[in-house]
Amino acid sequence: MSDNSDSIYRGEGRLIKALIWFLYRTPDWLTGPFIRLTTFLGLLSNSRNTKVSRRNLEICFAQKDQVEIEQLVRDSAKSNEKLATEFARAWYGDKKLIQSSIGNVSGEESIQSIQKLKQPLIIAVPHIGNWEFFWHWLQLNYKAISMYTPAQYKALDELMLNARTRFGGKPFATDPKGIMGLTRALKKGGIMMILPDQVPKSGGGCFAPFFGKDAYTMTLLHKFIAKTGAQLVFGSCIRQDNGKFDIYVENAQFDYSGLEAEHFNKAMNGQIETIVERNPEQYQWNYKRFKRQPDNSNPYQF
Repeated sequence: MSDNSDSIYRGEGRLIKALIWFLYRTPDWLTGPFIRLTTFLGLLSNSRNTKVSRRNLEICFAQKDQVEIEQLVRDSAKSNEKLATEFARAWYGDKKLIQSSIGNVSGEESIQSIQKLKQPLIIAVPHIGNWEFFWHWLQLNYKAISMYTPAQYKALDELMLNARTRFGGKPFATDPKGIMGLTRALKKGGIMMILPDQVPKSGGGCFAPFFGKDAYTMTLLHKFIAKTGAQLVFGSCIRQDNGKFDIYVENAQFDYSGLEAEHFNKAMNGQIETIVERNPEQYQWNYKRFKRQPDNSNPYQF
């Protein structure tokens, strides 16, 4: 990369960071209309995010007619429009702001009972609601660890990493050294949060049904459980009408001990489906969850 292009690259990162700071410092009554206009224009112009969301919803809710699908597309876009300001609050907010953003907590006794037994624990948190606030809640209350993939821009990466360690949490890099560190931390009583519904790199997953469609699903979670004997629970952080987030923790609804990766992932995806079906408009439908297929087909040919 040339000095000039490197300078432009750094400038882009600083600009994004500055915009996030602006969203954090500016009241909603001022930023809200602009963000809502952007969402409206995205729907009107049938943007890339709109197309991906529609296709995913058509795949996952094949029983719904097109009118219902389009309503979900709109509801999903309106939910996503809140993420920009929410992430700004999550990445810049102090302890008081974060704590005031958390509403009810349900199922925490599952974490506490596993801790009393001094067993490793992994919490699988899908991309629904706002997972950054789930992480904050976790690191404020427990010895929290997680995996961490650096952001594309250094300035943004520094912002996110600072936020994810601000209240005692410890992210580990997604490399062999980081995996070893996570494994050791788990065995020492750390509570690991993992986002289980991302498409892994080639060789890092296996195909398992998600709403009846093959989805390339990570095998890393299964490996962590096999290596450490960790207990598994699921978590979600759901946005409420009052602007707060309710925390939900629930036990795995399947016996995962001794399961092969393919069967584990099938059962795991099934439980994620149940979580999504409760608040489908808050799931991240604009992510290409089905971009890898066994026959190399592309569901996203627009």
